[in-house]
Parts: sequence; C-alpha cells; structure tokens
Amino acid sequence: MVSSLTLFQATIILYSMGALLALLLRGRKYSNLLTYLLPAAASLFAIVLSANVIFAKDALHISITRDALAQFGFDVFIDGISAFFILLIGLVSLAVSLYSVGYTKEYEGRKDTSILGFLFNIFILSMLLVVVSNSVFAFLVFWEVMSLTSFFLVIYEHEQEANLKSGMTYIVMTHLGTTFILASFLVMYLQTGSFSFDAFRQYVPFIPLQVKDIVFILAFIGFGTKAGIVPLHIWLPQAHPSAPSNASALMSAVMIKTAIYGLIRVLFDFNSVGSPDYTWWGILLLSTGAITSVIGALYAVIEKDIKRALAFSSIENIGIILTGLGLSVIFASFNLTALAVLALVASMYHTLNHAVFKSLLFMGAGSILYATHTKNMEAMGGLVRKMPWTSLLFLVGALSISGLPPFNGFISEWLTMQSLLSTSQIPDSTLQITIAFASLAFALTAGLAAAAFVKIFGISFLSRGRSEHVLHAVEVPRSMLIGKGVTALAALALGVLPFIGINLITSAFNIQSAQPASPFDTITLQNASGSNFASLSPFTVVVLLASVAAASYGFVRVVGGPTRQVVYETWDCGFGGLDERMEYTATSFSQPIRKIFKAFFRPRNSIQREFYADSNQYKRKTIRMESTTRSLFEERLYTPVVSATIFLFDKIRRIQTGKVNSYLLYILITLVLLLVLVRLSP
Repeated sequence: MVSSLTLFQATIILYSMGALLALLLRGRKYSNLLTYLLPAAASLFAIVLSANVIFAKDALHISITRDALAQFGFDVFIDGISAFFILLIGLVSLAVSLYSVGYTKEYEGRKDTSILGFLFNIFILSMLLVVVSNSVFAFLVFWEVMSLTSFFLVIYEHEQEANLKSGMTYIVMTHLGTTFILASFLVMYLQTGSFSFDAFRQYVPFIPLQVKDIVFILAFIGFGTKAGIVPLHIWLPQAHPSAPSNASALMSAVMIKTAIYGLIRVLFDFNSVGSPDYTWWGILLLSTGAITSVIGALYAVIEKDIKRALAFSSIENIGIILTGLGLSVIFASFNLTALAVLALVASMYHTLNHAVFKSLLFMGAGSILYATHTKNMEAMGGLVRKMPWTSLLFLVGALSISGLPPFNGFISEWLTMQSLLSTSQIPDSTLQITIAFASLAFALTAGLAAAAFVKIFGISFLSRGRSEHVLHAVEVPRSMLIGKGVTALAALALGVLPFIGINLITSAFNIQSAQPASPFDTITLQNASGSNFASLSPFTVVVLLASVAAASYGFVRVVGGPTRQVVYETWDCGFGGLDERMEYTATSFSQPIRKIFKAFFRPRNSIQREFYADSNQYKRKTIRMESTTRSLFEERLYTPVVSATIFLFDKIRRIQTGKVNSYLLYILITLVLLLVLVRLSP
C-alpha cells in the first residue's frame, strides 16, 4: 500500500508542476492540456490520500520546524477531518480540471490563458495546504495565498469595471475575516504560549470558559465572513459571478468550505462542547444558519443573472450547514450524544453534497455562458434543443440542490430535518421553541430553493429562445461534458447509495455508528433512549419511483390502447400567434415572491412608453417595464458604515499639514502622555 506521505508529496508536486508549466509553456502546443490534466491527476492522488487516511487510518504528521523559528514552523497534520475536506477538494478539482480543458478556449485570443492556468493550480494547492496546516503561521500563510489567488481570479477580466469593484469588495471582506481569525489565534497563543495547533488541543481543559467564548466569537466572525453568512455575505454574490466559471465552481463548492473546516476545528478539536456552558454557541450557529439560509434563498429566487442566483444559493446552503452544526453543539451540550452525531453527520453530508452539486451547477452556468455569451436568464430560453447534454446535467444539479429523491441533496436535507424534529428531547422548553422557529425557516428555505431552480432551469432551457444569444448556441466541447458528468454521477451515487457518504463521514470523524454498509440497508435513526424514531431506505425509494414510472407507462400503453398524436396550435386568446415575448420571464416568475416580501426587497418598477407620432399620446407603440430590487444590507448597513469611515478619515487627514513643526509637536504631545501614563501606573 502506498503511504500517505508519498501520496501527499505526489499531490503537491503535480499541482506545482501544473502551475509552473502554465507559465513556461505559454501559448505552445498542448500547454492548455497539460495545465489542466496535471491538476486532474493531482486531484486523483488527493482522493486516494483522503481514503488512505480515513479508512486505512494512515494519518500523516510532518513537522518542518527549526529551533530558532519554533513559533513559525510549517507543520502538516492530516487526520480524518483534514482528509474529509481533502476529498472535497480532490473530487471537485478533478471534475473542474477536466472541464477547464475545453472551457478556457473561451478566452483564447483575447486573454492570457497561461495566467489563468497558473492561478487555477495555485488556488487548488493553497486550499489543500490550508486544511493540512497544523500551526497558526502555516495556516495563515496559505489562507492568505488562497485569498489572493482567488482575488486575482475574480479580477481576471479586469477590463470590466464591475469585476474590479467586485474584486475590491472581496479583498476587503476577506481580509476583515482574516483579521478576526488572527485575533482568535492570538488569544489562544496568550493562553498556551504556542502557535501550534497541537498545543491548542493539549491545553483545552486549562483555558478559562470566558476566554473560550472570546475565541469562538472571533473565529465565528472570521470564518463566517469567508463562508458568506448574513450579513457578512456581501462579497459572495459579487465575486463568484465575476470570476471565470471554472474558478467560480471552485470558490463556491470548495473555498467557502475551508471556513467550515476552520469552524469544525474550533468547535470540536480546540474545544470540548459537552456541557451546557456551550449551549449559546449552538444557538448562535443555529440562528445565524436559519437567517442565512432564508435570505440566501429569497435573493436566489429573484435574480436574473444565473451566476448571481447560484451564488445566493451558496449562501442558502451555508445556512443549512450551520444549522446542522448548531444543532450538534446544542445536543452535545445536553449530553444527547446520538442526536449530536446525527446533526453533525447531516451537516457534513450537506457539506459534501453542496460541493458536488454546486460545482456541477456552476460548470453548467459556465457552459451556458460559453455558448450564449450572456448570464442574463431573460435572454435565454430554448437551450434544451441546442445543448441537450448540458440541459440534462444541469437538471441533475437542479434536482439535487432542490432536495428531491433519488439525488444527494434529499439525503442530507432529510437528515437535517430529522435533527430539527428531534429537539423535543432537549430538557428546555424555551430552547425547543427557539429551534421550532429554525424548523420553519428550514421548511421555507426548502420551498424557496425549489422555486428558484424551477425558475432557473425553466427560463434558461425550456420554451423558446428570447434573444439573438440563443440562435447560434451549440453544445459545449466534450471535456466540459465529462467534467460535469463526474459530479452528476457523484450526485446520483450519494443519493442512491448514501452508505458511501455516511460511512465516509463517520470514519473521518471517528464516530461509532451502526449506519448502513450496503445499498440495501436502511438508514435508521435512534433517540437518546436507543429506540428508533425515523428510518429511510433510499434503495426502496428508487425502486418505488421506478415502479410508479413503469406502471404509469404500462397503464397508458396497455389499458389506454393505441393512440395517435394530433398537433394543434396553442390557443392564443385572439392575439394572432404566440411568440417568445409572451413567455414567462425570470422577473415575472418571481413577481409573487417580490410582492409577498416587498418590505424586504423594496422593488422599484419603471415603465417606459413609446407612442406613435400622430396618435396624440393615445396610441401606444411599445411599453417597456423593468423591475429592480435593492439590497437591504448594502443600503442599511454597508453604505452608512463606508460613509462614516470616509468621513472619519477625512477628518483625521487634516492633521497632515505637511509642516515639520506640527509633526514635532505631535511627537512631543505623545511623549508627554506616555510619561504621564508611566508615572500614574502602579
């Protein structure tokens, strides 16, 4: 058996070679192929590495530390938790690398694709090194590399002013998050005297509870900013649509999961959340998750830009993941071990599922952009005839993210719902009522998510084309279809064979569980007393769905007898022929949601009328109506904060007179104040 060390070294070398060859072979024959096949091979090694650590228990611990720089060592530690997130990175990167072979042809002749290939490889490598780092210094270095490479990917098409604005918003928010993460680690350093994560684990029992609370709050804000929790989500719907679609797939499916990895370390590795003192941690996670999921789903429903809609959907799914994490902490604080395990498995299963179907959907959106050169759903329609394979694969992703069987999103959302329904075992009535509201938010989120993807798929692929963009659209290159096919098969496998994902998670997190070991086993959930309260057999669900479909077909063919098809024109209400102008649009589809939540969206409707010259403004030639919504968080939170900050620094700038005498006076005043402070101190 190949050792974990060998697999890790091979993975690092292949990603590094992909980055170097992208620059060295710039513009040469086969350069594009090598640039993305090397990370595909590296991703395969990463998947094998994660399986080696999770199932063979061949953990890897490497210390690259010199005595003189003991606090700034590059320590590597790959345990089950790291291996689980390496699997996410490897699986998604494999699919996206294959997809990128064809996708990057979109930029040939107008952009330097070697830069894109270099950033692509370094970005994946940095994410991998983040989840294996075992010291503060190494973690923050690779976290910063990940942030900077993703920033350059966001502004890759910097000729567009909107992309530059998105990049600036992203870099400010990501460094805001990094500041809080650093502060969290510094507090731990003050308690342990070390920047090593091993020391953090060792000294956990000796750290005061109040200090742990501070560490958690700082880490929650820092990692929450990267994950895109509300109201720190402002960067995500701007940055993800601006980046190339292969980078968007990595950012949304994997990068924001590194923040979940950080929270997992803080919650369950650097702390022991098995007492009521930590209940409020769980409540904060649960409440934030519920709010984040609902708001993300609401904005996804009303979006016309397909990539922005998918970005808001990522916010929604981060909320679902946090809901499971919060429930796990709450259950653990009341010593409800079985339910804590259930909630953790639900959260991690959804983390895995979201990585799979969101990468599939972003690659699908990139395929649409590749073929039509537009992200506006109002200009799409009829793509199912032009791009049948892309339509089918996108449909798989849409059904998965909507939580419909037999796809993977159904399993993790079912487990999350069962966790929410099990809160009656918590011995606190107030807490039960609080979680009941989270259950309502989860149900609303599920409905809104389904509506969002009915809109996205229906408006983009079905009916007639609504613009010139669709006329010349053709199916994308085969490599792009293969990349999407990898994640589509994974979505189906994790839905039909959930024992794969559940056993993977329980092994990675060292959970003793009697979960299914074969596709014919039933997922059985137990309460604290050991009695069963819910069960599900995905294989049975698949068989029932197939049986109903076969029976329906047989009934029509056998009982109904032979039929003949007669084609008539659709009744057009006397308009003299239907055309694409009379179809539902993305805006009209979401109009009921806009109306119900108008206090939240605050929509603005503008109507433009054009009259015939001789009609004296009675006979209208055209009427154009446009409906726009406003971002509550930008208007009420970020705009006032930015304005106040600019005002403050404008005032501070006035002390910069440019005169040496003034600066000497400032120094004198500072010295006097310091001397007085020293004099008064005991």
